[in-house]
Amino acid sequence: KMKQPRAPERQFFLPLNIAFSLCLFSHLLAAYVAPIQDCDETFNYWEPLHYLNHKYGLETWEYSPEFALRSWTYIVIHAIPAKLGALFASSKTFEFYLLRMLLAFCCAATETRLYSAISRTLNPRVGIIYLMITAFSPGMFYASVAFLPSSFAMYTSSLGLTAFLDWRGGPKTASGIMWFGIGAIIGWPFSGILIAPFILEELVIAAVAGDVFEVLRRFLDGIVRCLIVLVRDRPRVRKKGH
Repeated sequence: KMKQPRAPERQFFLPLNIAFSLCLFSHLLAAYVAPIQDCDETFNYWEPLHYLNHKYGLETWEYSPEFALRSWTYIVIHAIPAKLGALFASSKTFEFYLLRMLLAFCCAATETRLYSAISRTLNPRVGIIYLMITAFSPGMFYASVAFLPSSFAMYTSSLGLTAFLDWRGGPKTASGIMWFGIGAIIGWPFSGILIAPFILEELVIAAVAGDVFEVLRRFLDGIVRCLIVLVRDRPRVRKKGH
């Protein structure tokens, strides 16, 4: 008598609301107790943000219109919620912790999306391992709420990776390119290299399947989205005497 094949065991999947709460709790704790680790975070980001919102403070020479090495876009994105927070409390300490809590929320949201994509497309156990790393590793504890372009690029890279992993409804190549591009343009330029393995994968699959033109169309779509962000983010140099 032949034995009936055993059904594969159902693997444990942590619900998304619990995964989000776990990441958020870890990052909120970091927002409250983690010290600022990098002097650049203070002088290149917190000080210019204070300069924008309170009309006085330090402005490093990289932001000066005379040199315009850094774009103000990243600062402005964070200055808006900090300024809105000032409507509810005049304390600068409140603005500081409010912005850090918003960073914690954004980080937890992007991690939860990536956790969901990993669990559905790879393996729920791999998703749990990823969740453990993001929620409990010391590096993520500090990076999650750091007011730094590299942390911003980490958020967008998570969304880009999610787009490349999630093929429900068809490939989301353009969205993946867009998120990696936004992270590289507004955040940390060197993070753009992270997209290379996914672009190579798409090209290999297209070559094997004979679908090169469709893949190139998706590439073009994503590149155009990045160019729109790049044009709006370009620093403007002011000539001397003007």
